[in-house]
Amino acid sequence: MDAVRARSKEDPFVGAKVGAKEVFQRVLVGLKDAKGVHIESLLVALGALAGYACQASLRAQALIKGLPPDSPFHVVGTEDGKRYYFGDPLNNLLAGDQHSVWSVVGGAAQHAGASEFPDLNEIFQHTSTVLGSDQFGVPRMPDGKNAGDLPASYLKALWPHLFPTVKLLCPDPAHWPLLFGLAVQEAVYAGKEAIDPGVAFRIVMESAVPMSKIDLSSH
Repeated sequence: MDAVRARSKEDPFVGAKVGAKEVFQRVLVGLKDAKGVHIESLLVALGALAGYACQASLRAQALIKGLPPDSPFHVVGTEDGKRYYFGDPLNNLLAGDQHSVWSVVGGAAQHAGASEFPDLNEIFQHTSTVLGSDQFGVPRMPDGKNAGDLPASYLKALWPHLFPTVKLLCPDPAHWPLLFGLAVQEAVYAGKEAIDPGVAFRIVMESAVPMSKIDLSSH
């Protein structure tokens, strides 16, 4: 930790970079079985974490400012009692600025040779359309592709174990989306021989967008 703090004076994103490698390795080990690591499952899991990190980042930043943690969001309730979080600040971390999940993962996909990119606006629209239904949070996988579990299941299993380490290595919550985006980058590069980077990018965003919206305590 002392080394990370020392290097942060030269590189303000060093915590995110170190944290990304730690997250990637932990998720990789956690998903490994006798056959190895299923790449689609890895992409869904990391995509879910990256999406939720955007919400967690805004919550933590609000608390630092002395504001209620829900203040950055437009909160929507559904008939089943679940709550979902929307708003421009959240979408900006997902897909707006240069360190957004979309930008960071898209850069890796392009560099790895992606032949096409997902329709981000359509993914956002679909997420809103299926809100409150059993289709919410179910990635629309390309033909022949599937994951071992749903994004929400990976998120609930992994986030509580990873988050303390993330906060330790990367204390600035504004950098959490970048940290998880960089972890996804590692997966895109690692899996490029097994899955087209453009398809990998779509799977990640199909997981990240809905998981950025959920109230983890009620799912």
